[in-house]
Amino acid sequence: MLAMASVKKLSTYFDRYPKKYLWLAAIIVGTLARVAVASLGHNGDFDFWLRHAEVIRNGGNLYEGGESYGYGPVWMYLLRFADLIQGIFPENRKIFRLVIILVLTFADLLIAAIIARRFSHYAALLFFLNPVSIIITGYHNQFDNIAIGAGLFAIIVLTNCDEKEAKKTYWVGLILVGVSIAIKQVLIFFPIWLFLRPGILKQKISRLVTPYLVFCAGFIPWATSFEKIEVLVGEIFPRRGRSGLLMTLIGADYEGIIRGSNFDDLAHRAISIVFVLLVALLGWLMRRRSLFDSLIVYLVAIVAFAPAYSQQQLILPLIALFVYATIELKVFYLLTLLFMIQNSDELGYEFLFPHFFRLNGTIYAWLQVLLLIFALRIVFPKHPQNLKSRHLQIALKLD
Repeated sequence: MLAMASVKKLSTYFDRYPKKYLWLAAIIVGTLARVAVASLGHNGDFDFWLRHAEVIRNGGNLYEGGESYGYGPVWMYLLRFADLIQGIFPENRKIFRLVIILVLTFADLLIAAIIARRFSHYAALLFFLNPVSIIITGYHNQFDNIAIGAGLFAIIVLTNCDEKEAKKTYWVGLILVGVSIAIKQVLIFFPIWLFLRPGILKQKISRLVTPYLVFCAGFIPWATSFEKIEVLVGEIFPRRGRSGLLMTLIGADYEGIIRGSNFDDLAHRAISIVFVLLVALLGWLMRRRSLFDSLIVYLVAIVAFAPAYSQQQLILPLIALFVYATIELKVFYLLTLLFMIQNSDELGYEFLFPHFFRLNGTIYAWLQVLLLIFALRIVFPKHPQNLKSRHLQIALKLD
């Protein structure tokens, strides 16, 4: 009931806003832009969605080796839903993709509504209309935004719990964090941040354990033996992606190969441990700050420190960009936009320093440098104190 009340409150938010027609125009323009950019083509991920939908339709198992499905079951059900809608219109094969785009657009809109509710309408409108989100939602069709939206909604519930001290709300919030991880593993380390926040040991353990239990519970139908559990772990936690800054510094090429070895060597394991430790350290530094700011900074941190990346993950720091608007985040966005326009997995229109902006270029390492500069603001919040962003001043407790 409490969760439904939060949804109702959020759904009626636009009706109370006097400039609702501006929002209506933004929703129409943003949605049409996402649909229009899909006409430019798609990358290999959409081919996977078609294949996965076919496997589900035929009663197959996406968690068997070889299906290349590395996500929780929620996206599987969304693909099935899109496939069922497509079945109503068998003569129009574009309906399947249109349903996916509309679902992803709704997730973008949910994030924008939460930004407007918590921070500002200006930041929210910019988020919904920004070209990077439009490309990822409309062209790439990746669904990190659904996990982010679920995570932000979980924070709304947990924040209400802090205000009202309602136990049911508290557990609903933790369950929603687990649901977010079950959608996509964006918040996989965020329960650690929740554990590090002040509280008695019993609370801290519940914050840590509950989301992971919810995440694991989603796989129960497929975890029927030790062998199948092993396959599940291999599918859900694959070691893949292109090298980030830490891997580049130790001599890895863009595929993660270090002097002829691969991702399984000792160096990659060490870098992965450093990544987790850095994320945990920043969680410790954020432990007394608001949950909203903690989640926003977390979304920056897991990209800033990541040993490897996929380009759709570059949307994770966008909330920080539009809320805090620091100079390094603005430069990050400009370079990210150029990357999205030019790399072969997105629009592929090369026109400016193509070697730099290709998937096997050095662009990602430089983007991480910019995010690390932002992270230093968190580590050393009093240097400097003359920040223009009021929201960042509040987040760093400089006011």
